[in-house]
Amino acid sequence: MRKYILWICALVMVALHLHARENPFEPIIRPKEDNITPKNAKDPFTELDFKLPSNARILKSITITYQKIDGSIEEKTIPIDESIDWHYPLLLTQKGAILNEDVRYWTIKPFQFFTQGNKFYLYTNATIVRSFVLPSPYRIVLDIERKDENPSGSINLGVKYFTKASLGTHKDFYRFVITLDGQYPYDITRDGDYYIISVQ
Repeated sequence: MRKYILWICALVMVALHLHARENPFEPIIRPKEDNITPKNAKDPFTELDFKLPSNARILKSITITYQKIDGSIEEKTIPIDESIDWHYPLLLTQKGAILNEDVRYWTIKPFQFFTQGNKFYLYTNATIVRSFVLPSPYRIVLDIERKDENPSGSINLGVKYFTKASLGTHKDFYRFVITLDGQYPYDITRDGDYYIISVQ
């Protein structure tokens, strides 16, 4: 009997050893990481045409179901209540709204920057020490190591994605703020003396 009990105790100790964690204070359940970008992201929508059945006479409304950047699903219903000719297809498109993405250049000394499409290029050899976002309106805030200068200023950009850029000086850093025209996940990369802030 004693041998049997000792054998059971040995098995329990081996099992506990196999399941031991390197850090016993680390929670077993870890918080789920944010995943703002949809996993099944697709190419941008351009257009869709479709026909209604032959007995359709009045288009009452259109309901669009869309997925937000946080993954949740919402609907928007647009009232119309107008006569239609079912012989012709209905066309939903963004083609005419997609403009040429020209490069625009600006300066708030000592920083130069330009935009192209969904990218904001900030020219500086200083280091971004931190970045974060602020809501209402949605802004990307860049805290950049400070030199001896004491600059400030703001520029209304008025381009797609980016509506305004402003610069202020704090004790140990410059604060460069990029105001967006909507809510987007963003990413910062570096290419030489350019920081590239990409939104999507």
